[in-house]
Amino acid sequence: MRHHLWLLATLITATTALAAPLEWNFDAQAEVSSNVNLQPGRVSDGKLSGETVWDPHFYVQLPREGIDANELTWLEVRLYSSAPADVLDIYYKSPDGRWCLGGKFPIARGWAIYRIDLTQNQWRETQTGDVSRQWGGPGKRVISLRLDPGNEANRWVMVDWVKLMPRPEGAQEGVTEEPRGTEKFIKLEVKPQAKAGEKLSVRAEFNVEGPTGLKQLTSYIRLLRGEQVMFSGEIATQFDPKNTFLAVAGEIPLSSYWYPGTYTVQVGTYELDSAPDSVLASAQVEVANPRADGVAFPTVKLQKMGGDAAIMLNGKPFPGLMTSIHGGDTSKLHQEFGQAGVHLFSDWFGTSIGSDLGHVKPDVYNYAEFDRYFATVLEADPDALFLPHIGVVAPIWWQELHPEERTVYADGRKGPSSFASELWKKESGEDLRKLVAYLQKSPYADRIIGIVFYGGYTAEWQMWGTWQQHRDDYSEPALRAFRAFLKQRYGNDEKLRAAWADPQVTLQTAAAPDWAKRRPGGSQVLRDPRTERQAMDYYDFIQNMTADALLYFAHVTREATQGKLLVGTYYGYLSAHGANQIDSGHLQAQRVFDSPDIDFLMSPPNYAYRRAGETSTFMSATDSFRMRGKLWLDEADNRTYLSDPSAGFGRSDNLPDTVGVFWREFGYVQSKRAAVSYFDMAGGWYSGPELLSNLGKAVRLATESLPERKPFRPEVCLVVDPDSFIYLRATEAVGAMVRNQLVAMPQAGVPFDYCLLNDLGQPWMPDYRLYVFLNPVQVSEQMRQVVSSKLQRSKATALFFYAPGYFQGDEGSLRNMQGLTGIRFGSEQTEGKAQLALEAGSAIARGMDATQPVGAETTVAPRFYADDPQAQVLAKLAGTDKAGLVMKRNGAWTAVYSSAIGLPPALVRNVARQAGCHIWVDSDDTFCTDNRLVTIHAASEGSKTIDLPRKCQVTDALTGKPVRVQGQTVKLEMKKAETRILELQP
Repeated sequence: MRHHLWLLATLITATTALAAPLEWNFDAQAEVSSNVNLQPGRVSDGKLSGETVWDPHFYVQLPREGIDANELTWLEVRLYSSAPADVLDIYYKSPDGRWCLGGKFPIARGWAIYRIDLTQNQWRETQTGDVSRQWGGPGKRVISLRLDPGNEANRWVMVDWVKLMPRPEGAQEGVTEEPRGTEKFIKLEVKPQAKAGEKLSVRAEFNVEGPTGLKQLTSYIRLLRGEQVMFSGEIATQFDPKNTFLAVAGEIPLSSYWYPGTYTVQVGTYELDSAPDSVLASAQVEVANPRADGVAFPTVKLQKMGGDAAIMLNGKPFPGLMTSIHGGDTSKLHQEFGQAGVHLFSDWFGTSIGSDLGHVKPDVYNYAEFDRYFATVLEADPDALFLPHIGVVAPIWWQELHPEERTVYADGRKGPSSFASELWKKESGEDLRKLVAYLQKSPYADRIIGIVFYGGYTAEWQMWGTWQQHRDDYSEPALRAFRAFLKQRYGNDEKLRAAWADPQVTLQTAAAPDWAKRRPGGSQVLRDPRTERQAMDYYDFIQNMTADALLYFAHVTREATQGKLLVGTYYGYLSAHGANQIDSGHLQAQRVFDSPDIDFLMSPPNYAYRRAGETSTFMSATDSFRMRGKLWLDEADNRTYLSDPSAGFGRSDNLPDTVGVFWREFGYVQSKRAAVSYFDMAGGWYSGPELLSNLGKAVRLATESLPERKPFRPEVCLVVDPDSFIYLRATEAVGAMVRNQLVAMPQAGVPFDYCLLNDLGQPWMPDYRLYVFLNPVQVSEQMRQVVSSKLQRSKATALFFYAPGYFQGDEGSLRNMQGLTGIRFGSEQTEGKAQLALEAGSAIARGMDATQPVGAETTVAPRFYADDPQAQVLAKLAGTDKAGLVMKRNGAWTAVYSSAIGLPPALVRNVARQAGCHIWVDSDDTFCTDNRLVTIHAASEGSKTIDLPRKCQVTDALTGKPVRVQGQTVKLEMKKAETRILELQP
């Protein structure tokens, strides 16, 4: 990026500081920090250009310190669009998290210069308050600047330059459309037949006429199949108005991976319109490809290695390490990853709001988009393999054709296709079968190892309104499905009326609860089934509705691929949604885990507490999933230092922190026997040579580790119960119970499994020394017996929080809590903070500041406490004389109860120590292991001590150098956010 200090036309006194205007001339890709939905989004010949997908946008690189929005207020953009579009939008973000998007000038067809006074822009979209609807927000500092060149898809867009400056004197806002000339087609020379793998020569001639002021022409040569552009090449020439003849010549490379068929060559010039008496320069070419129908899907399956599932590709183990690229110059990025040794790509088809699956219009199918993608990647990396994301949300045209099948939000607005729509499932399922059949016969079929089918909000099978102020689904399909759900549950009106405490309701008139019933507000943590059963039934229903849709498409995919490929998607987020967990649709985890049509599930790592120096954790009970012989896929969307400063979600500010987070994530993935996809969400997050080098090293380490791993069982098990979320109101306490506790666990110094409550009775579930029950507030009589039997048999310790087992069925009582834990309880109905006051010098307070309260600061009602003279009091409920942390022996097992939720790692570590667990790291540094690889990520600078459970030799897995061991202790000097991975050998 070039920074220019311009001479201002106005008279400036010697004491006035000049603002330094910024100009982006697109001489280098580095001027664009990221771009999305602009394909290929390549910077070349002084322009950023590409074909638009819906909602294209790009970020320009700003100075590291940001810019002063008080001084730089005037924006100018020279932009080309092949068709009109809605509006040129501008987005800013400030260091304090303020952001807004808005614009007021429509995008014109052709070249135009757009001039905008940012202080007068029509700022509109924000979630950071009305005060953000101004340039730079209240702080007047901007660290991120994004331009959206209109939302409409299927346009060719070029950006010549962007300028940001103080407003010039006398400058006027507006759009200046540049003059256009005309072209009259003379002839087009191209062979009518060609073979895949060849280059197709093209030459076209025109008579041209241009207006005064037209100085440069940009001609193009394209190859299309249907309306899909397969290739586009641009040729820039100087324009001489005296010369009325124009010849455009070039070559089109025909990929060896394209389907045979009829293609169309088009030649034209962006600055010229066809003369009234002319036609477009186009011709058809028949392309033959002997490779088509000559290859087939590989055979891919999961098989246990070292006790857990591994990918077997045509009978050979394959390390599950891949990347997913969304945005940027994807051809260049695929080439970079391939050269680094990453050859598996998990990229995207469709969007989260609509995917056509090749059914591009009613009764029109065109799969050229798939051909173009696979061919482009294989040309960039000939060794490429694919695990593509394929969207199953109904196409936009289908949603417009069937508005009655769309989701309806609480405020009456419509969303995409409803999860309850049987018509959507039937027709999109048929389209998915047709697409898979096409892929199976494609020239690249042997490179596809599986399919990620996706749907729902952000493609993750979340309810469309999960993160909105307006929840869903109030559509007719959902209402019909809800009433069918109630009929199956209650059978008749009388039972429904009794459950809902509503003498008027019937199975034919039952409705979804309104917002007030779904979200009563306040700090009450537990629902009352006697008065809230309508909402509880509805929440139970939407979990099943989501799982029904997901499993329908899983089965379609399994059948269509004839069991030869891996099948998976996003689901089971049990520690990601906080107060919104109940609205997510993700609570049927056990049902989805058990499905024979699911090989793998995936999620990003938890967004909470994942910055440099913090931790890595997954969003689901992945160890329950793993023990079923299935594979978790970590979609590692960690924001590197090469991402835009507005990227958020734990973004690393510099290269060392980025590398530390990268290896921390890798180590956690290895310890959990998971696969990993490094998600480059905007194009270029890993483009630095240092990061590509680390990626290559990770591939080699994962490949070498796979055959060496052995079965491993930790001594600690975290237990989550999806069904109990139905009994919890949407409060901050829900997040503190589950997410906050989970993300802190890697700093407790002990490895752990994360499992479903209902799996404790499975014969394949191992025994543990310490069970940490996160949220089971509703425990059935049968499950109480399972828990008691397991704890007794393994002589374990169980750590319970807040209201364990308060409900048995719909009956809630302190007696139920005592029945599960063996501890007698009391309660206070008034709201307050349920925190602990530790006693200085006690074993449970080891390594902690006893003067500070312990536990989440969230306000809860009621507050529970132990009222049991036989229990040992370890801490008081802060501000009271009530026992807030107690320990009690129950025969062969020990119960530990905490009134507080969200306990710090040191306290959990001390409980684990008393339970007899081996403490590997007695500090709050992130730690994980599978008993062979040990990963430590420093929370602070200084000396770190690792206590090994056995004598062994230790090697630095990243350098191959031996590490000194003193007895069974390893000491490391580390910088904050540095990661070390050690290999333990006999």
